[in-house]
Amino acid sequence: MEGRHFREIVKRLSNSIAIDGLEKLPSSYELVGDIMLLQIPDDLKPYKRLIAETYMDVIGVGGVMEKERISGELREPGHRLLAGERTVTLHKENGINYSIDLSRLMFSSGNINERIRMSKVKNIGPVVDMFAGIGYFSLPIAKYSRSSVVALEKNPISFQYLEENIRLNNLSDLITAENMDCRDYEGTGVKRIVMGYVRSTEKYLDKAMDIAGDGCIVHYHQTVPSDRHVEEMTRDVTEAARRGSVGVDILDIRQVKKYSPGIIHAVCDFEIKRY
Repeated sequence: MEGRHFREIVKRLSNSIAIDGLEKLPSSYELVGDIMLLQIPDDLKPYKRLIAETYMDVIGVGGVMEKERISGELREPGHRLLAGERTVTLHKENGINYSIDLSRLMFSSGNINERIRMSKVKNIGPVVDMFAGIGYFSLPIAKYSRSSVVALEKNPISFQYLEENIRLNNLSDLITAENMDCRDYEGTGVKRIVMGYVRSTEKYLDKAMDIAGDGCIVHYHQTVPSDRHVEEMTRDVTEAARRGSVGVDILDIRQVKKYSPGIIHAVCDFEIKRY
């Protein structure tokens, strides 16, 4: 946040909030489209609507939502609208338009580098995005590599926005969206697989091994301890390969972002070799 904006916010709130409370005002925020996601300290919860209205007015955004943790299998946020009248916004990033309802769906600004990286992959054949969401990775892959993508999404609300975003970005000729659990997908011979899910992604590695063709590149996301992320991700992949009777070459393991104390969101790229 620009210093002049923060100083103006503090000035406007100084008549309503004590000095020790003013010192706890958030100096940063996440912006998705024109909606601000703001983390408000517990001590300031009684003033949260006043705070939100002040931030909205000073910074000039379309709305302010209280940022809460993502939870559940379908990765649903607990964000609540504090100022403004809508929770749907259009987020533009790297030439891609993402329409999203932030009260019902997640959007991680911290994954921007990974979304950009996916826009630079080569077209090596058919792609399956096992957890497509609203098109976080499917859209940049299809737009920039011109690969044919099957985007699988279980959450019906996410799927609704996935279909809308495919139309918004004029990618209907390249992306086929399916409202289904990725474990029910019956395709084979896939050349690139995106597993952009966290916390329990290892449960889906067996399915990735089943649908992958020889030479398939898999992008396996997971949340792992920061001090042993390479070992844990390597173990997950090699054990799944053994169960699937395939070979794997680990190409790269990298941190996407910090997730929680001692835990990072990491991604492992590996290639499948069929004997």
